[in-house]
Amino acid sequence: KELSGKDSANLVISDSLASQIAALSQGVQNSNEVVGMYQIADNSLQAIQAGADKLSDLSVQFNNAALGDTAKASLQKEFDAVSKSMQDIAEQTTYNGQNLFSSTYGLDLSGMNDLSLGDQKGLNTFRENLSSLSSTISSQMNGAISSITNSLTAMTNLSSANAQISEKPLDQKITQMQSDEIKLSTSVLAQVHQNSLMQQNISALLV
Repeated sequence: KELSGKDSANLVISDSLASQIAALSQGVQNSNEVVGMYQIADNSLQAIQAGADKLSDLSVQFNNAALGDTAKASLQKEFDAVSKSMQDIAEQTTYNGQNLFSSTYGLDLSGMNDLSLGDQKGLNTFRENLSSLSSTISSQMNGAISSITNSLTAMTNLSSANAQISEKPLDQKITQMQSDEIKLSTSVLAQVHQNSLMQQNISALLV
């Protein structure tokens, strides 16, 4: 059946709207991955922060002039164990095979391997760095979530316009995208679970 001039124009417009929706849909998917990635980093960072707090407490105890060599040796052993757990968490915090605690993602954990039991100042500086990284993670996640919200709003508006000229409205696709917004991929969930197990391990050392 030959298309009329009106039908042909509507088809062009509908195709354009569908193309815009597809681009926005890809943007939502990308932003969802950003949120999932930084959720993994945030989970690990919380465990590392707990470890750093413990190291600081041990350092305060260590600098007590009344402590004997045996007590100091015990504190050093505990310090080393907590430090090792923190390093393990940092090294295993990955997404798609890439370590998240690097300058690439604005999450540089430099200095963690140089912490020492007697250096309270160095520990305090490291803890301040962790607080800064926490702010960076929050900012990245909030930006991605805002982008998702804006894109879904635009997709809904475009779908509504397309429904008026197309025989196949895209409302079902919008509904699916809204559902996907709050879901993480299987790989993300698996990594979150792995980080949760690591947090449990370090929590056992903090008791």
